[in-house]
Amino acid sequence: MKPTMTQRRPPRSPAAARAAIALAAIAFAFLAIAAPPASAATSKDLRLDGYLEYRKAGALIIDAQRVRTDAKTRFKGPGKIKSIATVPLGYEMQVKGTRQRDGTILAREIVARPNGRAFMEDEILQGTNQAEQAYVKAQKVSDTGADGKEKSIGALVTTGPQVDRARRIVDRLLPAYITPKSVRVYVVDNKEWNAMAMANYSIYVFSGLMADLDDDELAIVLGHEIAHATHEHSRRQAKKGLIGGLAGTVAILSAEMLDNDLARQAAQGATALGVTTASNVYSREDEDQADRVGLRYVYEAGYDVTKAPNLWKRFADKYGDGSKVENFFFGSHSLSSERAADLEREIRANYSDPAKDPPSRAPHGAGAR
Repeated sequence: MKPTMTQRRPPRSPAAARAAIALAAIAFAFLAIAAPPASAATSKDLRLDGYLEYRKAGALIIDAQRVRTDAKTRFKGPGKIKSIATVPLGYEMQVKGTRQRDGTILAREIVARPNGRAFMEDEILQGTNQAEQAYVKAQKVSDTGADGKEKSIGALVTTGPQVDRARRIVDRLLPAYITPKSVRVYVVDNKEWNAMAMANYSIYVFSGLMADLDDDELAIVLGHEIAHATHEHSRRQAKKGLIGGLAGTVAILSAEMLDNDLARQAAQGATALGVTTASNVYSREDEDQADRVGLRYVYEAGYDVTKAPNLWKRFADKYGDGSKVENFFFGSHSLSSERAADLEREIRANYSDPAKDPPSRAPHGAGAR
């Protein structure tokens, strides 16, 4: 029996209220492979806003692009960071520069700053931790339907061969400034092709995706999802005020009325994270960045980035070209043919000659299961 008005629970504390607001701003990053990467455009003047993730011979990898400097490059860094060479991995980086014939970007100006706590970050981490804990305790991922009732997305698998396989791929994809110990990997027993990552580095892979994709293809999906977490897209969207929309808010309030505390927590988390109700919280800009940064993670881990365009075509064949379907991975992206072409353009700009820019890890046996 649902509580009446006189039986309702005491008001939440300000901290809990902030956490509830943060939950509505958090998004699971549903798969959206290869939207047009702005940084790979033909325009001469480019701006990058990302993190220093790798150092290559003569280049910095920022926003998945190879950034080079010369004697004219202006640099600004905090405290003892007086030169580009002394910037630690994981620092926030802003770059102004121009695309060169070899695909690199020659920086005119670089600004570096430490990646510290930012607006709403603590609340978002609190909210994602709450959702993850509810899923683990319930041993399933849940959502709440339009009628306010709990709807199970799938059982949560925490151990076994599938989890081990996903874990191995995730560990290879992580940039060096993210420790594997800070990341949890789960499998959701659901036949759909889907994967998602929360801001607190809990990662969820649907069993249907694992059954039908080889390791290279699965790495392409997971690289995209990890990029949403590393680049703090949930926080950035919260700052922009994109907090799930009215439908998500109504569903969260409905979830609060569930009798079972555990079911309510899981439903609130899943609803706010966009499993079914708030279908696409990330902006087009964030999805574009996750596309290209995720592809860089795939390349540096030694997986085959050339499979990405065809993988998107497989998704389109399975679910239709650009239509809204249950797992919402299409979002606001362009048609599959355009997306495949954009991915191919990104590959030509950054990965067409691996001998000149070898990945951080030697390639594995392509497609190993």
